[in-house]
Amino acid sequence: MKNIKRLYAIILTLALAMGLCVPAMAAVEDTGFSDVTADTWYAEAAVWCRDNGIMSGISGTAFSPNTTMTRAMLAAVLYRAAGSPAVTGSADFSDVAADAYYNRDANWASANGIISGYGNRRFGSNDPVTREQIAAILWRYDGSPAAGRGTDFADESSIASYAGQAVDWARAEGIISGMDGNRFVPQGQATRAQVAVILHRYLTRGTAVTPPADTPQPGHDTSGSKILIAYFSRAGENYNVGVVEKGNTAIVAEMIAEKTGGNLFEIRPTTPYPSDYNEMLEIARQESSQNARPEMADSVTNMADYDVVFLGYPIWNGDMPMIVYNFLETYDLSGKTVLPFSTNEGSGLAGTQGTITSKCSNATVLDGLAMRGQTAQNDRSAAEQAVESWLKDSGILDRIPSTPNTPSQNTSSTDFDLKKGTVTLNNGIEMPILGIGTYTLSNQQAENSVYWALRDGYRLIDTARIYGNEEGVGRGIQRAIDEGLVTREEIFVTTKMWTSDFGNGAAAIDASLRRLNLDYIDLMILHHSQPSNDVDAYKSMEQAVSEGKLRSIGLSNYYTAEDFDRLVNATTITPALLQNETHPHYQSTAMKEHLKQYGTVLESWFPLGGRGHTQELFNDPTISSIAAAHGKTSAQVLLRWHLQAGNIAIPGSSNEAHIAENFDIFDFELTDAEMQRIAAMDQNRRHASY
Repeated sequence: MKNIKRLYAIILTLALAMGLCVPAMAAVEDTGFSDVTADTWYAEAAVWCRDNGIMSGISGTAFSPNTTMTRAMLAAVLYRAAGSPAVTGSADFSDVAADAYYNRDANWASANGIISGYGNRRFGSNDPVTREQIAAILWRYDGSPAAGRGTDFADESSIASYAGQAVDWARAEGIISGMDGNRFVPQGQATRAQVAVILHRYLTRGTAVTPPADTPQPGHDTSGSKILIAYFSRAGENYNVGVVEKGNTAIVAEMIAEKTGGNLFEIRPTTPYPSDYNEMLEIARQESSQNARPEMADSVTNMADYDVVFLGYPIWNGDMPMIVYNFLETYDLSGKTVLPFSTNEGSGLAGTQGTITSKCSNATVLDGLAMRGQTAQNDRSAAEQAVESWLKDSGILDRIPSTPNTPSQNTSSTDFDLKKGTVTLNNGIEMPILGIGTYTLSNQQAENSVYWALRDGYRLIDTARIYGNEEGVGRGIQRAIDEGLVTREEIFVTTKMWTSDFGNGAAAIDASLRRLNLDYIDLMILHHSQPSNDVDAYKSMEQAVSEGKLRSIGLSNYYTAEDFDRLVNATTITPALLQNETHPHYQSTAMKEHLKQYGTVLESWFPLGGRGHTQELFNDPTISSIAAAHGKTSAQVLLRWHLQAGNIAIPGSSNEAHIAENFDIFDFELTDAEMQRIAAMDQNRRHASY
């Protein structure tokens, strides 16, 4: 570790030079962020961090306050706060690419002992930062000062030993305060809003700032929660799934927490199991033969507060690990509802349901969930579907009050307004959620389809350079404007840059403007991932945004988180939209979950299944029966499902009657049960290969 005390002195000098230690700011009247109103608890901090070059928004107009802060993001923020000192060499982490935007920041944070990584050459770049982690990181950043114990939090025993002194220091300095009920919530994930407030407090210590209570991330507020998800899991080398960074059971536990709003508690041994699978297995065999009870590193201090306890574990040697027996024998679960869940590679619950029932004789033990580790690690969509079906069948979801973690299935993404038929993008621009697609249409067909669509109420038009019909789309738009049906400002036009144009993006943008006969394009998308030069093409779109030629930019046909992040990390403007093949047989669940951190919305092409599969979906018994129940067509049910699921839909057609039919979906609503039935149709199967 470098001389952090010296570093801190430099930081303070820089802070004074920047005028950071000034009286508290006057009340914010206009934050400049479309998603931060002046009366929010973090408004002053967000504005201060931006104005002092500490923490910018995700775009020129959006701060994204509820996005979870990652370790890479925090390293970048702290590096800027330190004055961006010179850094030599490159971070020696397996998950920090040489060209990653945070490579320098991670290297600096590691070299100075501020964020040290996980010990297996992993920095954990995309891992969320917990509240106890940020306390420890800031404490190290400050030079690891001594701190008195102070008043304990109600959940003090849940704070990891490495963070204990740091939390005491952060509380004493007024940097991180408690939540309702004097709880610290150490494992709670920190949002950008929380981090902005914490940094504001830290860098303005000694001023007249009166910090508000920490406000937890929506969906992670555990105040009043009556559900505990206790689990034992192990990373490292695992049977049949190779070396994993997060254990199979931990993945399932987190899914349960997301859907129930429950509190996570990891059952950790005082002596960790080895990473090598065979070594671990031998120790597990010895423990089983000796009926051992491995010591737990942490404890649940408020078990009496919980009504429902989920208990998760892998199956080892046909049984639960012995440390799970220790947990069961340590806590009195009388009167509670207990739900076991296991990860395995074919042994199911392996009789553990009966074991738990016998050990919890005064509790209600419901049927458990058994999931293959391969599914948990490699097929998130299937895993989430299994968890959700199990929770629904158990009746647990019916016992949970309405919370951010358990949205009604007949509502859309929180940003979708089904009455207005719009969504607000992460740049603050409003976009229609139902449009007309023009794939395969000739110029004449495109002109007619666009005109009919605008006449019938559509305001979103989708085309692409490679479709060869931008001129026809432009004529259809002008025809509707000339007849007084719409104004240009009411229409949202999307086109796409083809891969052969990536080498000269500026010329491609100008050519699309000419063909469409428009002064600006509402949204331009890179049509396909092309790692050789898509970053350069995207940067040309960023330049066009600054010139007023494009209002929003996005991507299409990026099907993995890694591919999406590759481009995002090399550019400046976060994509407003990702357009991918999406329909009931391929519901894009994993990508949609990944996009949440960026505020990027998903748009569906092939929303009705695509060529050769549309009729298959129309005739599917699930779809057709739901259509009959509502007096609607199968197409209308499919499109309504997209909107309620939070997908923008752009069905294509050259048939005047079908265009009108497709738009007539705002006068009915699918029920929770109907949404669940369609969700169960997911096969993770694309119908196109491009």
